[in-house]
Amino acid sequence: MIKGVFSIVRGTWNMVYSMSGLLFDTLYAAVRKGRAPNLSLMSQVNRQILYTGVEAFSLVGAIAVLCGSAIVLVAMLNMPKLGVGEYFGNILVIVVVGELGPFVTSLVVVGRSGSALAAYIGTMKVSREIDALEMMGIDPIQFLVQPAFVGIVVSIVCLNVYFITIAILGGLTVAQFVTGVPLGIFFDKILEALQFKDIFFSLLKSVAFGLIVALVSSWHGLNVRNVRMVPIAALNAVVGSMFFTLAVNLMLSFAYYVL
Repeated sequence: MIKGVFSIVRGTWNMVYSMSGLLFDTLYAAVRKGRAPNLSLMSQVNRQILYTGVEAFSLVGAIAVLCGSAIVLVAMLNMPKLGVGEYFGNILVIVVVGELGPFVTSLVVVGRSGSALAAYIGTMKVSREIDALEMMGIDPIQFLVQPAFVGIVVSIVCLNVYFITIAILGGLTVAQFVTGVPLGIFFDKILEALQFKDIFFSLLKSVAFGLIVALVSSWHGLNVRNVRMVPIAALNAVVGSMFFTLAVNLMLSFAYYVL
């Protein structure tokens, strides 16, 4: 059993070390002169943003309304019974802005785009398209990984802001029909509780989660060795992204609320 645990720890460490190398190569590729300077990398970024962000708006909006309605209703109906009704705005800021917004949007992106990115890069690896890019003098990191990083990070940040807005407004609107309390009263409480540091913390989480999703998905795609590993890479990209997102979310929340 101890040997098995040690093997898992060693394997995880080797994976993190390898991912760190990929992250360094991607960041370095962003500042050095490319081997193919005429490449339209912006078009690659735009396509990634379109698929990851724009096409996920409807799904994120529906989830935001459902989550916001549930949280607002539970808070409005139970907090006065506990004698903490005046902290209604603070609870929504902590739950929706600080936790649910960045985390739920990252999960949506992981399920839709993380797995697709891993399968896409893995398929190119198996069909030797990546080798062909290198033979043409095109750096695969600049052509494939770097646009994915930028597109996914930008998409998660925008989706996070969109989720928070829809969750709060949608939740308060639904709650108004249930309780009959004017919308402005609760909205004022939220604005009083919301501070710049809360917004900055939420955006920081979005950037961190976007980097994780892009890094893990790209790494699994680049490590595909045969066609049977493509669906496995897509699955591992989802599982790995969720694991590292949860771990980083815990560390960031602990640092923000405790330290």
